[in-house]
Amino acid sequence: MATTTRPVLIVSAIVFLANAGLLVLQLVAGRLLVPFIGSSLETWTAIIGFFLLGIALGNAVGGRLADRANSRHTLALALLAGSVTSLGMIGWPALLNATGWHQLLVLQPRIFVLSFVECFPTGFVLSLLTPTAIKLGLPNREAAGRAAGRVFALGTLGCLIGNYLAGFGLIPGLTINAIVYSTAGVFAVLALLAGLLPTRELMAPPSPIATPAAPVGKVILPMPSAIAIVFVCSFCGMAIELTATRMLAQIVGVSLYTWTGVIGVMLAGTACGNWLGGRIASSPARLAWCMLLAIVAGLHVLTIFFAGSQAGWFENWPMVTRILAWTFSIFFPLMLMLGTISPQVIRLSVHDVAHVGRTAGRIYAWSTAGAIVGTFATGIVLLSTVGMYRLVLGSGVLIALVLILTLREQLTRPLFCTLSTALGLTIGGFLVLTPAKTQITAETNYFTLRVLVDPVNPKLLRLQQDLLVHSVVDPENPTFLYYPHEKVQLQFLAQIATYNPKPAVLVIGGGGYTFPRAAKTHLPTCTMDVVEIDPGVTRISYSHLGLNPALGIRSFHQDGRQFVTEQAKGEHYDLITLDAVNDLSVPAHLLTMEFNAAVKQTLKPKGIYLVTLIDTPETGHLWKASFHTLRQTFTHVEVLMGEPLLKPLERTLMILYASDVPLATTPPLLPDGQPGYSVHTMTEIDRERFLASERSILLSDQYAPVDNLMAEVFRASKATQER
Repeated sequence: MATTTRPVLIVSAIVFLANAGLLVLQLVAGRLLVPFIGSSLETWTAIIGFFLLGIALGNAVGGRLADRANSRHTLALALLAGSVTSLGMIGWPALLNATGWHQLLVLQPRIFVLSFVECFPTGFVLSLLTPTAIKLGLPNREAAGRAAGRVFALGTLGCLIGNYLAGFGLIPGLTINAIVYSTAGVFAVLALLAGLLPTRELMAPPSPIATPAAPVGKVILPMPSAIAIVFVCSFCGMAIELTATRMLAQIVGVSLYTWTGVIGVMLAGTACGNWLGGRIASSPARLAWCMLLAIVAGLHVLTIFFAGSQAGWFENWPMVTRILAWTFSIFFPLMLMLGTISPQVIRLSVHDVAHVGRTAGRIYAWSTAGAIVGTFATGIVLLSTVGMYRLVLGSGVLIALVLILTLREQLTRPLFCTLSTALGLTIGGFLVLTPAKTQITAETNYFTLRVLVDPVNPKLLRLQQDLLVHSVVDPENPTFLYYPHEKVQLQFLAQIATYNPKPAVLVIGGGGYTFPRAAKTHLPTCTMDVVEIDPGVTRISYSHLGLNPALGIRSFHQDGRQFVTEQAKGEHYDLITLDAVNDLSVPAHLLTMEFNAAVKQTLKPKGIYLVTLIDTPETGHLWKASFHTLRQTFTHVEVLMGEPLLKPLERTLMILYASDVPLATTPPLLPDGQPGYSVHTMTEIDRERFLASERSILLSDQYAPVDNLMAEVFRASKATQER
C-alpha cells in the first residue's frame, strides 16, 4: 500500500503546485505586458483568454499523450517545458523594450498578438499534465469520475492558493521578474520529482467487477452530449465569475480584496464541487439533478444579493470579512454545483481504462473552451448589452436548455416540475429587473453607471461608477466644481494662463468631465484633451450631464499610459492631471517611475503634473511611495490638500504637485477674472516627518504593489460612497 500511495501523493503535489504556479504567472502577465499594451478590458480579456486557450489545447493533446506515452515522462517534460516558457515570459518583454518592435502594430491587434505570445505557450505545456495525472490516479473505469474529481479539485485548489499567494505575498514582496524566476524554478524541481517516479503502474490493477449502472464497453453519455454540457456549464461559470465582481462593486466597491475575494470563493466552490462530483459520479440522473441545482443556485445569487443589500447585511463588519461574507453567501452554492459537472461527465463518457486520458483531456479541453468563449463574450459584449442581472438569469436558461437537449430521458416528474418552477421564476426576473427599476443608466464594459439626483441639492446630478460617486455636476452651470481637487486643477490652469493664454491641457480620467468643461468655459482658448478608458462614460457625460460638444473637448478612449507614451507629442502640454481614481486607488502602471518619465517628456519645460490620490497623511503608504517616485523625475514635488486643516489619521484627498518649476504661493484670478481658489499645501515639516516614518518605496514597472499599499486604509474603511 505504501509503495502505491507515495507516488500518488507526489503526483497530487505536482498537480497542486503546477496549477498554483500557473495562476501566479497569469496574474503577473498583465504587469509584464502593461508597458506595451496598457491595462484595459481588451488587455485582461486577451491574457485570460489565451491562457485558457493554451489550457484547452494542452488538455486535448495531453489526453492523447497520456494514453500513448510513459506517463512520468509526460509529467516531467511538461513541467520542464513550463519552466522554459516561464522564463520566456520575461525574455519577450525585455526584447520588446530593447527594440520597440511592438510599436510596429497598432494597439488593438498588438494586444492580442503580444498576449498570445506571452501567455499561450505556458498555459499549453503546463496543461499537458492534467490528463496524465488523471490516468495515473485511475485504478479502474468505475473510478474515472473520482480520479478526475480529485485532480480537478487539486488543480483548482492550487489556483486558489496561487491567487492569494500572488496578491498578498509575492507581488508586494518581490519584483515581477523575481516572481517569474521563482515560479520557473519550482517547475524545474517538480520536473525532477516527476522524473523520479517509478515506472510501474501507480495504482492497483483494474477491478474485475463492473457496476450494473456502467457495464464495461458501454458509453452512458455520448461524446457530443458530454461536450455540450461541459462547454455550456463552463461558459456560464466564467460569465458568472466576471459578473460577480460587477455585482459586488455595487456593495463593497472595487479593490484588490474584491477581486481576490471573488476569485478565491469561485475557486473554492469549484474545487469542492470537483471533489463532490467525483464522489457522486455514477448515473445521468445525478448529473441532471446537479445541473438543475445549478439553475436554482443562479436564482439564489440574485435573491441573496437584493435581499442582503436592502437589509444591510454585514454592514458593520470589517471590510475584508464583509467582502468574503458577501461573496461566499452569494456565489459559493452556484460554483459548487457547476464544479460537480465535469467529473461526472468524464465518468459517464469513459468506456475503458485504456482511453481515459484521451476522454478526460478532450472533455476538459471543451470545458476550457467554454470558459474562453465565456470570457470574451461576457467581457466584451454581454455585460454591456445584456447587463449583469439578466446575464445571471440567462446563464440559468442556457443550462436548462442543454439539460433538456442532452438528458431529456432523465426528466422525471419531480425534476421536470422543479425545472419548470425555476424557469418560471427566471422569466419573472427578466420582467422585473429592468433598468428603470434598478436605476441603472448604462452598463459598460468597465462600469455600472448611474446618473442620480443629488439628495441634498436637486439641481445637481451625481455620476456613480459602481459604488464610487465619481462626479457631481450642475448641468446648467458648466463652471460648477464640487470636489476640491478639481478646483485646485483649475487654479493651476489659471496660473499657467498668466504667461500662456493658449495652454494645452491633458486630463487622464474623464469621469463627468467637470474640470475639462469648467476649464474650457473659463478659458476657451485652451486646448483640452481627455483620456477616458471607457467610451460609455463619455457618452453619459454628453447625453445626461450637460456636456456641450461646442466646447471642443477632444476625447481619447484608451489606456492613459498608451496615450502618453505613444500618441502625445513631446513638450506639448502645459498641464497634465491624473484623475483615474478607481474607488480608493489609482491603476498601478500610472504611478511608476517609467510612466512619470513619459509624462515629463510630453510636458513643456514649465509644465505641471498633478496626481490625485486618496490616502491617510500620517499612516498612509501610497502617497509616500508616489511622492518618492515623483522625486526621481521632477525637481519640485509638493503635497496639496483640499482642506486647510490637516487631519493626519483620516482618509484625505491629496494632490501631488510635480514640476521643474517651484510651486507658486499666491493664487491668481481665474482666466475670466473671477476670484481663484485657495491651494492648501502640506507643510515641509509635516511632510518630512510623515515620510521619515517608514522606508522609501520606489514604484516601477517591476515593483508597484499599489493595492497592497492601500490595504490598511481599505481595511479600516466602510464601503466607499464618495471620493
